[in-house]
Amino acid sequence: MKLKSILILSVAICLISMNVFAQKNGEIIFSKKLINPSSPAELTTQFQSGDYIYSVAFFEKNILKMIGKESAKNVSVEVFIYELKAPLYDYQQPSEMQLETSPLWVSGDALQKNYLPLDIIPGASEMTAYGSADLVYKKFGPKFYGPVKFAERMSRLEPGKHTIIVKIKCNYNFVAEGKFDINGDNYSVYNQISGEISEAASNLKTKGMMMPKAARSDKQLESEMISAFKASQTYKDRVKGEILRVVIIDPDWMIRRNKLTGIILHRYIRAAIAVKNSDGTCTVWQNVTFQQDYVGNNFQKTKFDGIGDPFKIPCENVNK
Repeated sequence: MKLKSILILSVAICLISMNVFAQKNGEIIFSKKLINPSSPAELTTQFQSGDYIYSVAFFEKNILKMIGKESAKNVSVEVFIYELKAPLYDYQQPSEMQLETSPLWVSGDALQKNYLPLDIIPGASEMTAYGSADLVYKKFGPKFYGPVKFAERMSRLEPGKHTIIVKIKCNYNFVAEGKFDINGDNYSVYNQISGEISEAASNLKTKGMMMPKAARSDKQLESEMISAFKASQTYKDRVKGEILRVVIIDPDWMIRRNKLTGIILHRYIRAAIAVKNSDGTCTVWQNVTFQQDYVGNNFQKTKFDGIGDPFKIPCENVNK
């Protein structure tokens, strides 16, 4: 009996020293450090302004089972941030004021798990929010949903102590909830952290970007495209940088005719153009269109016609 008691005590001490506890379904836990969901450690619900805030939500079942659609490839869950506000009068109950909400797109292996990592305000060098293909916060205009917006909103908190509630909604139901307290005299530091997270997110997002595959190789035409592009007002006003590479994305010219007469007006072809910007970064301008007017039974000089949306690319990937 004594030996049994010693063994039980030893196991208990071991568990406490490892800080390993079974998490409840529907619970969201918090830490100042990135959390290992299988072995949560250094958990807390007390934060100071400027602290990083990480969390993990635990569910009764995985996301696919929660939505009742095992074949789903992408599922949107909503992350809500509230502040618990004290009542004006003693007979009233505290109320929840919504501070921010963000949709999080979950896919891949993350759909099969009964937990979800949530970076509320992570450090730019250690986060799950923007570095995983299975957990994607998209952009809202120039800014990302998720921690970028969370940190920006937290920067506007008034001095003092606040109780923050985090909730997860899936399939129109709240499936997990947790809360923490945060205290500070000035929360504006989170505005700077928001910018750092945004920059890190952009770098992670562009890390795997590559040039489109060439559908046609024509050095003479590529040279004509560069000359026409650099002479355009669009290049002078918007692009400006050093042209690094041109990739023709159409296999051949496409003919455009007059809709009534059928007479050939011109032919056009599209390219992607990589440019090095003045700040040292690189951008790919998509669907840059060039045309040659048809005059006197001949196609004329190549000229710039239009441009598509750009995307950032690591400069080292331009020539891959």
